[in-house]
Amino acid sequence: MTSETTFLFCAGLAVLIALLFALWPSVYHLIRHRQSTPRLPHPLNLALIVLIPVSTVLLYLLVGTYGDAEIDDPRITLIRSQMIEMARELEKNPDQPEKWQRMGLMYKDLRHYGPAEHSLRRALYLRPESAFLHVELAETLQLRSELPGMPPEARALLERAVALEPESLKALWILATDDFSEGNYETALAWWEQMLPLVPEDSSIHRAVENETERARDRIRQQP
Repeated sequence: MTSETTFLFCAGLAVLIALLFALWPSVYHLIRHRQSTPRLPHPLNLALIVLIPVSTVLLYLLVGTYGDAEIDDPRITLIRSQMIEMARELEKNPDQPEKWQRMGLMYKDLRHYGPAEHSLRRALYLRPESAFLHVELAETLQLRSELPGMPPEARALLERAVALEPESLKALWILATDDFSEGNYETALAWWEQMLPLVPEDSSIHRAVENETERARDRIRQQP
């Protein structure tokens, strides 16, 4: 049985259970009194019989079929099988920071930010001096957050990452971008200027950072 067939079977079963709960008083009354003369359902019962399946079908059509993209994507299927294997290994021996890190990055790649945060926190707990883990957890918190700006914890993690590893380009870039978006142009400029000596001058990254430094300088000049 395919995953989609299983989903449809479970959806149909859920509809039947919902109908049973909704109509149970009438069903119980019918069984108890053993009515032999058939009659039309009560108007409310009729409405429930029609509305529950119809609403389920409409919701299914609006949301879409179960996991079509994921089922047909061999890359995601491979990632999930690897994650299952790692989860079994971590259950036996949870003190494996490299596996927690890999699990967190996989969840992050799949945009499952809640489990990604949990896994990366566990990895960071086991490896607290890792600048890389500080950055990845910070970015996960930022992606998961519904706030317009960067969460304070994410900011603190990035600053800690730079303290641990001043050459952390990703941390510097995210900090600079966040400061620029918040109107802190001098601080953003300082982060970008810290990046410039760390990347080859003939690289696209160097040119991108130079463009951002010019943008920051322009904004600073425009300030009253």
